Formats: sequence, C-alpha cells, structure tokens
Amino acid sequence: TMLDVQQRVVAVMNAVHEQHQNQCVALVSHADVIKAAVCKVLGLPAGDCFRFDIDPASITTIVSGDWGAKLIRLNEVA
Repeated sequence: TMLDVQQRVVAVMNAVHEQHQNQCVALVSHADVIKAAVCKVLGLPAGDCFRFDIDPASITTIVSGDWGAKLIRLNEVA
C-alpha cells in the first residue's frame, strides 16, 4: 500500500539524515515513492499522493534537520 511505501521511504530518509548530517545528499526514486515522501513532509495522509503528479526526471527538493523537514521544490523539470 502507499502507507507501506511511505513508511519505508521515511525510514530511509531518517537513516540518510543521521548518517549525513550537514551534507547535501541526492536520493533518486520512482514517482510514487517521491509522492509518499512529499505527503509525509507536508503532513498529508499517504492517500493524498494521488492529488499531484511527479514527472519523469523531475527534481523535488526536501530539506531536513533536527527541526524536521520542509519541501523546497516540487516536480521541477530541468
């Protein structure tokens, strides 16, 4: 389910944050995984991920810190 996907991607994001504090890290994934991460960052239910699209090869930027995470860029096409 999308909730399962969201739980897995959040676990990865938390692990990357712990291992790479104060570093810039790029994660590459499929659209639904990115959508699940965005919903979590915005505090939306996992099911709301179908209310927006992520294009192939687009860039979505999330910044995280001890204070939490915020969405900087969504679905930006280079």
